Amino acid sequence: MSATWQLYFNPGEYFDGLIADIDNARHCIYMETYIFKLDDTGNRVLDALQRAVNRGLRLQLLIDGIGSYYDAARIADSLSSANSEVRIFHPLPWDFTLYRRALTAGHWYSQVFNFVAELNHRNHRKLCLVDEQSAWLGSFNITADHANSGSGLVNDFWHDTGLRVTGALVRSLVDNFNQVWQHKRSGLGRRSRQFLASEAIARRNQPRQELLQVLEQARHRIWITNAYFNPSRQLLKMLQRKAGEGVSIKLIVPQRSDIIFFPWLSRSFYSDLLQSGIRVFEYGNRVLHSKTMVIDEQLLIGSTNLNYRSLFHDLELDLLSADRQIVRQMEKRFDRDIVASEEITQQGWLRHPWLHKLPGLLSRYLRYWL
Repeated sequence: MSATWQLYFNPGEYFDGLIADIDNARHCIYMETYIFKLDDTGNRVLDALQRAVNRGLRLQLLIDGIGSYYDAARIADSLSSANSEVRIFHPLPWDFTLYRRALTAGHWYSQVFNFVAELNHRNHRKLCLVDEQSAWLGSFNITADHANSGSGLVNDFWHDTGLRVTGALVRSLVDNFNQVWQHKRSGLGRRSRQFLASEAIARRNQPRQELLQVLEQARHRIWITNAYFNPSRQLLKMLQRKAGEGVSIKLIVPQRSDIIFFPWLSRSFYSDLLQSGIRVFEYGNRVLHSKTMVIDEQLLIGSTNLNYRSLFHDLELDLLSADRQIVRQMEKRFDRDIVASEEITQQGWLRHPWLHKLPGLLSRYLRYWL
């Protein structure tokens, strides 16, 4: 079956499509997400999963112990069935009630030690596989929060990007999901990220190096939209060097964020970026939560933020595609976002009072954990 690709920018359309796929499923559903909250959106998805389980479908659901902390037990109990299983990725050490649902087994005292050690390592991936035929991924968590940025305007929702894909590569995603589900440390690498290119999946144990290798191949452009920009030293130097080689590098970051201090941290890199010829834009229309890159004629889309948490600590999932249609679609969106953004110039940034820059510079001391 040839691959099909469909981008989603609207949470209503994304979740309508996801739920329709779940309702049409005949065999199995594999899902993992960082946040699963039982609000309007979460309850709709939960209801669809319950309907699938009641039809006799096999369900495997993996949710994160921190991201889904408040509703994890209720979700697991609601989906309790002979043909379904809910697991918690690294429950909080003091939440003993969830230990039996954790990926790792063992005596309670060994689990306490393990979960303390793994407290900073989270599953930040967003993935739903339906009948091993279609895959849903991107930056949408299962929560209505993404559909409400607080302005009260019609069509008011976060800036997210989702993708539905079909074709042979879905089988590779199924294999990858199974590796995470089985907690195979030797094959997965606890902090590894998956890049998919065309019909193949390439797995490496050093996601930072893999991202650098993808960027190293850029010859014309690197257009980045990212919610939490806190680059590693290697990544920052790579971007600066590529700009020096004449590659067009544009970066869109949020003017405001759901993590209130993060724009300050991102701004602490502006001088380095602007001096290298990298163009920086602050997007202020909505809360920006997307994680995408247009690299020459390819699109990178997924759950990875350009920060230390994603690159060093968390499990992430991204897809690298050369499908012409979605690359063009993303180009148009990027251009619209540029128009809706404020460009930060070197001259203008130098005029900013140093007191405005101080919080970001101080937050760099915590950058490894952010």
